[in-house]
Amino acid sequence: MVNEAEKFGEEDKKKREAVDVKNQADSTIYQTEKQLKELGDKVPAPVKEKVEAKLKELKDVIAGGSTQAIKDALAALNEEVMQIGQSLYSQGGATPGGPAPGEAGPTAGGNGATPGGDEVIDADFTDSK
Repeated sequence: MVNEAEKFGEEDKKKREAVDVKNQADSTIYQTEKQLKELGDKVPAPVKEKVEAKLKELKDVIAGGSTQAIKDALAALNEEVMQIGQSLYSQGGATPGGPAPGEAGPTAGGNGATPGGDEVIDADFTDSK
């Protein structure tokens, strides 16, 4: 059994790598589609078109490509996805959920007031018996 395990060990590694790469590609596709949906019109049309083209290419490669082809398509998609962040940054926007550059965050201003209008009071607590 040990000899048999050693004999097929390399083949098992290749199969595992293929499955891991495919899972990573599927995850990246999902995350990219979700990000495009959330950002909507904030992404410039040329960048969005390139990302969508790379998404389609990766999906096609997953359907019938080798592990190396999937890796190459995944790397190409990741490169285009980085362009989304760069274009948003150059526009002065920020990631969803965070303040845009130059905007005050919840703790900015120093007066203790949050954007919701609630005042935050910092206090120390001691337990006396």
